[in-house]
Amino acid sequence: MKKKSMFMQGLICLFVLAFLAAESLSLYAEDQLSVITRKQEGRRMRNSSGLFDPESNADSFRIQPGETVVLAELEGPGEIQHIWFTIGAYDRRYPRTMVFRIYWDEARIPSVETPLGDFFAAGHGMRTNVSTLPIEVTSYGRALNCYWKMPFRKKARLTMTNEGPRPITSNYFYIDWIKLDKLPSDSMYFHARYNQEWPVKPFTYYTLLEVEGDGQYVGSVINLHSSVGSWFGESDDHFYIDGEEEPSLVGTGFEDYFSDAWNLRLYSNLNAGITIREWNSEDARITGFKWHIQDPIMFKKSLKVEVERRSYVTVENPKTGEVERGDFKYRADFCSSVAFWYQRTVATPWKPFPPVNERLMPEIWIEPREMAELPPEKCPIRTSPGLKPEAAYNRTGWRKRMFYTHNDKLGAWFELPFEVKEIGRYSLSVFPILFRENGIWKISLSGPGIKKVLNPRMDLWDPFLCWKENYPENEQFGTNIEKKLGIYHLKPGKYVFRFECVGTNPLSYDEKTGKNGYSIRLDALSVRMLPWGDMSVWYKDYLKKEASLFAKKEAEARKTVAELAKAIQTFREDFLRYPESLDVLVERPAEMNRVRAKRAVRWPYFKGNRIPLDPWGQKYRYLIPGRYNPDSFDVWSFHGHSRDPSLWIGNWKKPKEEKK
Repeated sequence: MKKKSMFMQGLICLFVLAFLAAESLSLYAEDQLSVITRKQEGRRMRNSSGLFDPESNADSFRIQPGETVVLAELEGPGEIQHIWFTIGAYDRRYPRTMVFRIYWDEARIPSVETPLGDFFAAGHGMRTNVSTLPIEVTSYGRALNCYWKMPFRKKARLTMTNEGPRPITSNYFYIDWIKLDKLPSDSMYFHARYNQEWPVKPFTYYTLLEVEGDGQYVGSVINLHSSVGSWFGESDDHFYIDGEEEPSLVGTGFEDYFSDAWNLRLYSNLNAGITIREWNSEDARITGFKWHIQDPIMFKKSLKVEVERRSYVTVENPKTGEVERGDFKYRADFCSSVAFWYQRTVATPWKPFPPVNERLMPEIWIEPREMAELPPEKCPIRTSPGLKPEAAYNRTGWRKRMFYTHNDKLGAWFELPFEVKEIGRYSLSVFPILFRENGIWKISLSGPGIKKVLNPRMDLWDPFLCWKENYPENEQFGTNIEKKLGIYHLKPGKYVFRFECVGTNPLSYDEKTGKNGYSIRLDALSVRMLPWGDMSVWYKDYLKKEASLFAKKEAEARKTVAELAKAIQTFREDFLRYPESLDVLVERPAEMNRVRAKRAVRWPYFKGNRIPLDPWGQKYRYLIPGRYNPDSFDVWSFHGHSRDPSLWIGNWKKPKEEKK
């Protein structure tokens, strides 16, 4: 009966807890809406790119290369509650070349300083949709909305700089804010700062942020550009709070930090997501975001946020085709990020903002639409008889235009010329506009020292037509998707992309002929230079350096363990007891003046004024009585393997099995 009674009590407790949890969620949701049922303080304000001019539609700014435009100067106290942008640009990588900055009060340094796209959770100069609590992006990366709350006391100054080579033709924006009589005394300044690292410092972690002050960390956007193949996602996140030597917050992997598991896929949730995800390979581009809105990381003095660079590695020798693989090795990937946090004071940047030529790699854009717009005698496109290059309207093409040529037979071809001025390894991509009447085309490349079929049969029919939802707007306009063509070593010289019709999709339909379609539509082609060279050479050199580094780390740990053991033993001789902790070896014991008055007690017992971390960045461990030396003490380094005692480096003669 007693057991039954305890069971019933436990069951009732579970029901009560479940009810309370459901009730709290209900109250939370209700509270979010009930806020607007009560009178709000302040006056609603807006700065926008629009003009109150009934006779004009001039609602945007034009920003020339190198120009900075002041979007708004707001007089406080107040709070920015919503920012919206949409951009019209000649430069296809404007999300990385446009720089968004915000200055609070009278500060000369910006608290927000980041490329526009990265701030909105899309890295690499790419665009994507995002659906989260503080950031919402729609229109396939073209409508950018921010809902971070940004209080300020005296003034807010928002600017946009065009660091690209071509004009921003239209910069539309809203800045919605409230003007207040005063701010709560505990209001903090919003910060968002971009960082990147290339070339990679060998055997180091990637640092997102180092900051001093009092505040709380609220989010990360992390971009990774893979320099080698294989899975990149075993790197752990580390948070060092208020000067910690060892991080108090340690993660379990890249995908785990973004609240996913067992690999990554595209998703966008309220608190975390992956907005860009290319398959595991050299040149794979990935962007993930994680908001710490419901679990902010508080700090009073300082915060350091970093991510490991270790995971799996696959490297192919481009000359021999030989593949080498490594298990949990350091990776030389191009990492970049935006850290989001609030702080009581305006934080000083810990690193300079990188220039645009370091944020983006050199890229050649082949624009067939622009070529087709030239007079026939100046058009550089060569075609088979009967093909007519055209520049047509298309909402999914860049600047709403595309290259188009109607075709109704096999064997038709055209060639697009371009020039390479710098030797290097290049990633080639085509941006076709998939359409219901398109055919199947072979794509080849020819130039100095190369004649290569890049894709023997690329089907350009639009499979997304079968979707219930348009992607994007494809019922009328087609679907624009990047298709990679491979990575090749190119020399300076003149090259030609050749397209040749080799077939048709059985579902393709040409309204002009009433038969299967053979046509083609293109947005552009990209020839993007990679910043790294032959990674197979790098990998062999890395393995030699790794072996040497690991040997030095082990030797250093053994030496320090021996010195610590000697210091512990000396302490015991003086005080007839073992020290309570390793720190006592460098901290003057209180009873020093009373012990062995006939001669000076030796101090400090360990050189220096602190016990160092071991070569793996962890504290040396100490235990009395010892597990392996039960009659005295153990002192050891985990050797970076805290769960495998057989690998520890300690004051015992050889590794021993873990005691049961």
